[in-house]
Amino acid sequence: MSSTRVNPFAAAVGLIATLMLAGCDEPVSRAEPVRPIRAVRVGDLSAVHGREFSGRAEAKTEVDLSFQVSGPLITLPVDVGSKVKAGDVIAAIDPRDYQAALDRDRGNLERARANLAAMVAGARPEEIEQLKAAVSEAQATYEEALSDFERQKALLAQDATTQQDYDISVARRERNSAQLKAAKEALNIGLTGARPEDLEAKRSEIRALEAAVATSQNQLDYAVLAAPFDGEVAARYVDNFQTVQAKQPIVRLLDVAAIEVTVQIPETIVSLVPMVKQVICRFDALPDREFVGHVTKIGSEASQTTRTYPVTVEIEQPEDVRILPGMAATVRNKPDEAADEADGELVIPPAAVFADTEQQSYVWVVDEGSGTVARKPVTTGELTPVGLAVTEGLERGEWVVTAGVNSLREGQQVRIVEE
Repeated sequence: MSSTRVNPFAAAVGLIATLMLAGCDEPVSRAEPVRPIRAVRVGDLSAVHGREFSGRAEAKTEVDLSFQVSGPLITLPVDVGSKVKAGDVIAAIDPRDYQAALDRDRGNLERARANLAAMVAGARPEEIEQLKAAVSEAQATYEEALSDFERQKALLAQDATTQQDYDISVARRERNSAQLKAAKEALNIGLTGARPEDLEAKRSEIRALEAAVATSQNQLDYAVLAAPFDGEVAARYVDNFQTVQAKQPIVRLLDVAAIEVTVQIPETIVSLVPMVKQVICRFDALPDREFVGHVTKIGSEASQTTRTYPVTVEIEQPEDVRILPGMAATVRNKPDEAADEADGELVIPPAAVFADTEQQSYVWVVDEGSGTVARKPVTTGELTPVGLAVTEGLERGEWVVTAGVNSLREGQQVRIVEE
């Protein structure tokens, strides 16, 4: 009787193969992962109730004042903390040089206007005689200069004079020749009247001089630096009697009658900001007080790093305390029980809208109960500073997906990412 011996290695291989074949008959089912998404709740102010945003107080209007001209200061009546009214003198530069330039330009303008009037009216008999006498005098002077030139020329040929004396005689001849020509032209104008082109040339000269006078007047006016609005001096950069340059900052002026606080609002709720009627502001330096303000500006471009939009709130300066620029602040919505949210326009981010081949616009709406998304047709309106208006298709309070809308599918499980 013979015995059969079993190989242990072969038995192990056979067992593994059997198990693998058995596994192929029953595929393993895996649950689809829940996709995280960003979404906004449309037109529901409860999304901002209780939320606070940090900011810093700033003056509503602030400016560094400087001169348009240069010169030494002779007046600087303000200092840090000085309160000024619109039109009050902040500083003044010595005006004497600018006044002299204005007087010179005015004199040139008056002389040109008088010459034009004489050219238009024509010369009187006694003026004609004066012009003739001027020509005679110029003629005699020229002939004398010409005679001296001829004599110096002959002497120079004989080396009996210097080159310098000869050059002087040449210059005298040319100068007196020009004076004689001008005297003859003046006499001709007096006898025949000015030509049209001469009159137009004089009028052009007058226009240029008028512009020069206006410029000189502006330069003189610029020598006084006045407050453009009621405010308070926050900084003074120069001292009196110092020589300053044009565009050099002199003082910093703030209008603190109203205070602004700029906060950063996430893109998921910025579309709700136009519905906010009032806000409550608190300042770290005034912990026991709350101040009511309102939204004045909504930024139309999000930060590339934080995806937030700048929103500016304005607060009137109270009478009993003083809010100073630079104070740290927090801002939150002030619920208005009498306000009807239904009156507000539904606005969503433009990236939430997509279209099919027939150009019908859709959005993905999140079902909070099942945690799935469904495609919903909408009718859009105008693009506003905070998003795209929706006129039909959405109900207030619905969650709308705002990113990755082209990679979702009907009924997909999603999870809204918290801010």
